Amino acid sequence: MIGEALVPYYRQLLPVFCLFKGRNIPTKDMGDYMDYGQRKNQNLGDLISETLQILEEHGGEDAFINIKYMVPTYESAVLCGA
Repeated sequence: MIGEALVPYYRQLLPVFCLFKGRNIPTKDMGDYMDYGQRKNQNLGDLISETLQILEEHGGEDAFINIKYMVPTYESAVLCGA
């Protein structure tokens, strides 16, 4: 029920998520090296995507509509699995 209680606050939370959702590129040039930050969940874009999926799963009926309104590039993970 906590997820449903957060839905009214999506208008304050989601614009910040929208700004940083596409940040999957490392901040420095890696060259031929591997980005080991993936293993430690240090990739901000991936963390935001996971958080949006959790908000959708636990936010109730209107969660996806509100997320899609505030983050237009978001694609539902819940509806695809149904």
